[in-house]
Amino acid sequence: MKQEWNNSNVVFSYRAEADLNDIASMLAKQNVCEYLFFGPNKEEDTLAYFSPLINSINESLKKGNVPDIIVFTIREKDSGVFIGQCALLPIEFTNGNYLIGYQIDDTQWRKGYGSAACEFLTYFAFNVLDAFKITGDCTERNVASEKTMIKPGFQPEGRQRKYWLNNGKWYDRLLFGLINEDMSEEKMEILRSTYN
Repeated sequence: MKQEWNNSNVVFSYRAEADLNDIASMLAKQNVCEYLFFGPNKEEDTLAYFSPLINSINESLKKGNVPDIIVFTIREKDSGVFIGQCALLPIEFTNGNYLIGYQIDDTQWRKGYGSAACEFLTYFAFNVLDAFKITGDCTERNVASEKTMIKPGFQPEGRQRKYWLNNGKWYDRLLFGLINEDMSEEKMEILRSTYN
């Protein structure tokens, strides 16, 4: 079973134990967690959260199955430098609908890696998981994340008022969605040729 995908400059691979220190370092940063509903985290909290997830991923892969919760590490293709992480999480009671998520380390911002993650998750959801829809969200002030989702075709789907509490402030949650039928065959073929 395939465990790694890449485009011209980025590698996406299933989360592994060797990635934990980089993830913990990234999620300990206030500016990385500014628009997340969690963090910044202590290293032990990040390790405690991700270790069982990695075990679950490994068990699924040993059986030749795609993991239920899919988390990828993103690294530069040539250097192996850590860029961030991205994920597809199944939405309960809605088979074939997945929530996307991505966090890029602040040392890698403004290099197009968020867009690359969103593009890859779109490919994976529609081509590997046979999803019918992928859903995204962000806080109302996270303009970069909003633009990242709109670029590959996500449509605004609504606002949930005062949804997240972070550092004593409430933030609205903006919702976005992309249905597989919204993707032209040409776009799908470009994604397939990039990641197959």
